[in-house]
Amino acid sequence: MFTDINSESIRRLTEAKSIITIIKNRELLRQCSLDSRIYKGSFFVLLYGALEYTITSSVQRSITFLNLHNYDTQNLKTTLYSLVFHNECNAIMDARDKKWSKRYDLFSQINTNKICYIEDSLFPTSNGNIKFEQMESIWKTFGISAEVCTDPKIKRRLSEIADNRNKIAHGRELASTVGALYTTAEIENIYNDISAYCSYITSIFDDYITNEEFLV
Repeated sequence: MFTDINSESIRRLTEAKSIITIIKNRELLRQCSLDSRIYKGSFFVLLYGALEYTITSSVQRSITFLNLHNYDTQNLKTTLYSLVFHNECNAIMDARDKKWSKRYDLFSQINTNKICYIEDSLFPTSNGNIKFEQMESIWKTFGISAEVCTDPKIKRRLSEIADNRNKIAHGRELASTVGALYTTAEIENIYNDISAYCSYITSIFDDYITNEEFLV
């Protein structure tokens, strides 16, 4: 059920990969007076977009699935309660002098029959760009048993593409300034690592839903 997300992820990754093709074609760059450094910098913006699409779409698809199948909350992993009881958790934060009654309202529901409903706009992690910490938070909330990433260097890659994307998107650095820090070979290695990781994300969520790993 994640085939379409994987296909769209690949389509977005292909746009990032097309920049590598342009960078490698030095004759084309000379003819068009193009600066490869600009392309190398812009590469990070496209690559980050592909990663963000992949994880946000996978999360939303999983939430939609849970909502459609009317699971009893008591049958779900307790880590998912942070999504199911999102409004109740917010009510406790805002309660002030009513905090105890709001706590009662929340915890009195836990052992009752309650059909799972999760707001499909929820994304269970802190604000900010997608890095390892955000991915780890999503994994914990859904109760995914597989590793967040199997390749140790992915953690560094996630920070690298997010930071470079921010520098360019928020105007702190020129694309050419960021791009000048990388060789073509390095850009290609980064692409290969993130492309593989995007495939890993969709496969993990597919297994999670298919194998009903959300159940206790």
